[in-house]
Amino acid sequence: MDLESAARELYALLPGEFTAARNAKAKEATQDGDKALAARLRSLPKPTAAAWLLNMMARHRRDEIDGVIELGAAMSQAQQELDPGQMRALGDQRRGLLSAMALSGRLLADELGHPVSPAVATEVEQTLRAAMSDPAAGAALASGLLTESFSSTGLDPVDLDRIVAVPEAVGSPAPAAPPRRRAKTPARDELAERRAARADRAVKQEAEEAERRRRLARAEVEKAEQRKDDAEAKEQKVLDKLDQLQNRRDALAGELSELKQRIEDLLREVASTDRKIEAAEEDLVSAAKTADRTRKTAAAARRGLDEQA
Repeated sequence: MDLESAARELYALLPGEFTAARNAKAKEATQDGDKALAARLRSLPKPTAAAWLLNMMARHRRDEIDGVIELGAAMSQAQQELDPGQMRALGDQRRGLLSAMALSGRLLADELGHPVSPAVATEVEQTLRAAMSDPAAGAALASGLLTESFSSTGLDPVDLDRIVAVPEAVGSPAPAAPPRRRAKTPARDELAERRAARADRAVKQEAEEAERRRRLARAEVEKAEQRKDDAEAKEQKVLDKLDQLQNRRDALAGELSELKQRIEDLLREVASTDRKIEAAEEDLVSAAKTADRTRKTAAAARRGLDEQA
């Protein structure tokens, strides 16, 4: 196992599979006694969502990625040759291609079972635009080893150490073809310089605007994540409250069941007592009648005794 081959396997995985696979490879390297390789593997960062999709496009949509790089080279050639007509035509082609590539990327993410948000699609488009303006950026994109998305004006070199997992795996970009020489006059030289300056300013302004949109998109993502966290916290709070209420309801239902049983027992006891009262009242009537007869008998006996006396 070497670093580049291991990295290419890791950066071809779904985001959720990356960390465990990376740690497993680092453990394997440690067991093989290659501590340096294990350390490099452990330091490989998990790609951002946009970088993951760009790597997948480099792997599954290679012809389209090559088309982006080739169009960038053609635009650079047209700019060097100061061909405004060609630059306008290629600019229109670039806008159409970027739009198509952004859509293709989102469809690919869906196919791979890992859909991405519009903000991620914006980062992907920004990186594709950068790959057109900088050969080093194009080489980084084609490597399939990106760790994050990036932007470039084409004026400053891309920091491969920051955006590529294994910078040494990225081949050196082919040098731009030298412009064809044209007969120039001093007036034409001055006009060409002004056109070149305007073109450079336009490219720089476009890159700055794209970077601004990217920052805004990231801010929106952060706000959305915060809103999601707040909503989940509120949801958990409501669930906890619901659990408490459910537990209280169950306790009350138990108490109500006990009370119903007690009422039924008391009703049976009342009915039994009523029957006993009725029996006692009947016994009282019978006893009263008996007592009345005995009183009368006793009175008659006394009268008879008095008459004998």
